Amino acid sequence: MLEKEKFNGRTVIFPLLEIEFLKTNVNLKDADVLIFTSVYALEKLNLELISFQTSVFAVGQRCDEFLKKTGIKKTFIFSDVKQLLNSLIAFCRNKRPRIFYLRGDEISYDLKAEISKHSFDCEEHVVYKQKRSIQQKELDNVLARKHLEGIALFSEKSVDSLIKGASSQNLDKIFFCFSKKIENRLRSVLDKDIRCKTIQEPLISDMVNMIVKEYSRYQD
Repeated sequence: MLEKEKFNGRTVIFPLLEIEFLKTNVNLKDADVLIFTSVYALEKLNLELISFQTSVFAVGQRCDEFLKKTGIKKTFIFSDVKQLLNSLIAFCRNKRPRIFYLRGDEISYDLKAEISKHSFDCEEHVVYKQKRSIQQKELDNVLARKHLEGIALFSEKSVDSLIKGASSQNLDKIFFCFSKKIENRLRSVLDKDIRCKTIQEPLISDMVNMIVKEYSRYQD
């Protein structure tokens, strides 16, 4: 996405966590509506979704591509969780559907709580978790690169993994945070005066725009 926005710089992708799928006992046929906000939850339930007829609400291009590949027909795809919520409310108006929300162990937006405000029956099922899987030397080699100026973080667990795996001298960067909770976590474990830039809403597009805007001042 940074490349599409003509980002004036180079991007290094370094996973701080790996995905571990959990054993679950979820009968998807009991649901009237399924919600996925991560492609990892879809991957976990791939075989069960084949030829599935229930309406599926999902967020993001990766979920859209996965669902099309799987052959799911009744899909509603959105660019962010709040768009999904508004559409779901309209879709379920005057109904009492049973909604299953399949997700990971960490979220930046409490979707179930928002759905419950409208008196809908929503069950949450955690189907995967994130775990730390990096070595300090490997991470420090990346962070010590001469022109690496910023670090983008998308979860609190990524913060913990970064702090445990990196030498403090390599953390003198600008931190781009996906939520205020991530920023607060950083300040609590590093220094309250670290340089942080945080988006107001948990939207990937806003994160990209914030990073592009920060470094646009270096353009000729």
